[in-house]
Amino acid sequence: MTDLRRMVTAGLPEGVTSIHDRRGAARANRQAAAFVRFQLLGDAEGMSYALNEAMTGPTERLAFITAMGAMAGNLGAQAMGQQRMLDYLKAVAETSAALENSEDIDRYFPQDQDDDPDA
Repeated sequence: MTDLRRMVTAGLPEGVTSIHDRRGAARANRQAAAFVRFQLLGDAEGMSYALNEAMTGPTERLAFITAMGAMAGNLGAQAMGQQRMLDYLKAVAETSAALENSEDIDRYFPQDQDDDPDA
């Protein structure tokens, strides 16, 4: 198997077999990679363009989110190791759930004087 074929196959979810599905998955992978690249470069306009292109319909949104998840999981596992990545994701989920259900979520975030109209 060639390196390109191995890379492409690794980026596809199980069950992607039709030409239409493969093209959609490839498009979503391209859009997700562009979005991450723009984010790393601090290019808000590029990020907006990539998101708008990816969000044309429910199928495209799901494909984009799936591609983003696959990239994040692969990169995180490579950088941190699979178990540390799983532990990190668990901590994020637990912390986020606590914040989401907090009656006073603002108390967990520092107050910037510029954002305070009473300052």
